[in-house]
Amino acid sequence: MNWKCDFSYRHYFEVLDYAKDHYYIYPISEIPKSNNKNQFLVLRHDIDFSLDYALRLAEKEHKKGIASTYFVLLHCEYYNALSEDGTKVIRRISELGHEIGLHYDTNFLTEKPSSAIRQIKEEKRLLENITNKKVVSVAQHNPSISRKLNLSLEKHSLVDAGNSRHMDGVKYISDSVQNWRNGCMCNHVEREKKLQILTHPLWWSSRPTSRTKILSILQKDKTAKIQRLVKSSHHVHESYIRNLRSRNIN
Repeated sequence: MNWKCDFSYRHYFEVLDYAKDHYYIYPISEIPKSNNKNQFLVLRHDIDFSLDYALRLAEKEHKKGIASTYFVLLHCEYYNALSEDGTKVIRRISELGHEIGLHYDTNFLTEKPSSAIRQIKEEKRLLENITNKKVVSVAQHNPSISRKLNLSLEKHSLVDAGNSRHMDGVKYISDSVQNWRNGCMCNHVEREKKLQILTHPLWWSSRPTSRTKILSILQKDKTAKIQRLVKSSHHVHESYIRNLRSRNIN
């Protein structure tokens, strides 16, 4: 196929539209089902920066009849998965038919494997309380630069996206920092029979946009949100003080 490679939704979905006709497309939790298929594609998304961008992509995939896995990072510096807004977005992604998985960060885990496993299970239960669904899929955050721990997660009924015994012979590609490993995913859907594709929703938009500009837009959005929260808090505080003064006068 003669595709123009970029980080637009146009290109993303033209590739997946093609893939739908040639592959079984699975979320991570359904990897075990892939054993009986000669040609499949496992689709996942790590939410490292923005739940809003993740929801935007999730809605578009839903319209295309595509179910994938969205890995939520509970220790994220850029969003709060446990806030009111955060839980609403996560729940909505789940309601669209996508899988919610745990994006665990080994920098927040103890070095003792048994304790680290217990921490991961506690984090996944938090996600389960949000979606009211079982969380079985996990993926390590920044595995190339984070602390290495030998956890053998699949012994605990978890499907590890990065270390699954079911992923032998599967080509793994990622768009980390808007830079494809081994080339754009469109270079692989015609050549590889078994694929795991990882994308980060932040890097994709209606028009191809540079990483620098995307991060600048994200910064402005976060700043505007904080300003709205501060303004709202100010009104609440002023109302509280007026009520106190009113009671004292009476």
